[in-house]
Amino acid sequence: MIIYGIVITKNTNDNFINLVIKNSSGTMYNVKTSKEIANSLKPNHVYEFIVEEQVGLRIKYILKEVNDVSLFNDLKRAKILADFMNHKDIKSEDIKNSLYNYINKITNVVLHDITKTLIDRHIVDFITYPGGTKIHHNFLGGLIYHTITMLELVEGIVKAYPFLNINYLYAGIILHDLGKTREFTDVQNPEFSLEGQMLGHLVIGALEVNEVAKELGYSDREETLILEHILISHHGQLQYGSAKKPLTAEALLIWFLDSIDSKFQVIGDELAKTNPGEFSESIPVLEKMRLYKPKEEKND
Repeated sequence: MIIYGIVITKNTNDNFINLVIKNSSGTMYNVKTSKEIANSLKPNHVYEFIVEEQVGLRIKYILKEVNDVSLFNDLKRAKILADFMNHKDIKSEDIKNSLYNYINKITNVVLHDITKTLIDRHIVDFITYPGGTKIHHNFLGGLIYHTITMLELVEGIVKAYPFLNINYLYAGIILHDLGKTREFTDVQNPEFSLEGQMLGHLVIGALEVNEVAKELGYSDREETLILEHILISHHGQLQYGSAKKPLTAEALLIWFLDSIDSKFQVIGDELAKTNPGEFSESIPVLEKMRLYKPKEEKND
């Protein structure tokens, strides 16, 4: 029998640990296991519990195997975690197809090949990882949701400013936060990894671009250099973590779009909790400003 769930409590009983496990529908199971295994389980973390069901006066469940759902290397991960974590009501396959549709729009061969190679390697993490640990798209799939939103925004902007290079914009947006799949420790309850603290996702992403460019024979191409620059400069200012300030129009725009989407996602969440005709709570990304939510219009 397989149970997907989180550990609610741990109780010692007859030299065993009795785990109280809750599944996504709220059903509780008492599962016996060793103290060593019980102590290795993280709180508020979803696991796959493979148990043996023993029927007697009372049904007993004996743990045979436990697997961390975060380590599943397929889209099964997203389907299971969606029952336990906050997420947008979007199917993983649909948003994955949307991402690859944008990759296929990149007509520059160098940028297309680098982008597709990196996404192919990280697709499961890219679809499931949050965009942040606290407020910036901090939900299951937040990373790809943020990416797709920026891609949708940029298409309208390029129509207004046709001098912009859409290939750099597509590739830069798709890869700008790729390093978060290594900057964060986990898709569930993410914290900053040692690599994330020492390098940050901007540098991690640029290093991955550099490595793949070498593999593909694109190390000496200008496209590779500019793409690396976009990644290390997309926070705009040095005090916000950028290694360089943006030096191309495309890098500048990606910084602006990244800032807009990261802020307006939070603004939308706050206004959703605010009644029409009232001010929101203070919003951290707006230096604790409060925004007024207009009353709903009434038809005469």
